[in-house]
Amino acid sequence: MASGKKKRRTEEENREFNQDWTESFAFICNTDGLLTCLICHEKLGHNKKSNLERHFTTKHTQFADKYPTGDARKKAVDELQKNSQVPC
Repeated sequence: MASGKKKRRTEEENREFNQDWTESFAFICNTDGLLTCLICHEKLGHNKKSNLERHFTTKHTQFADKYPTGDARKKAVDELQKNSQVPC
């Protein structure tokens, strides 16, 4: 039978965007609070590292191979941010 418990809502978990995720996974948090991929401009609704990591590893493996973690990736992500049409 129904137990009277409320469903858990992710909005109530007070998750915050970690700025390190911009360099690691090429994501930014736009003005609407949605996470936006700088490479394909796809928006993710939940602010969770695992979602960003899954998106990045499944859809952008070539980017990860071309720009390994470090200065090369930092420069590439900075260029993507400059060229991005997404409001920050």
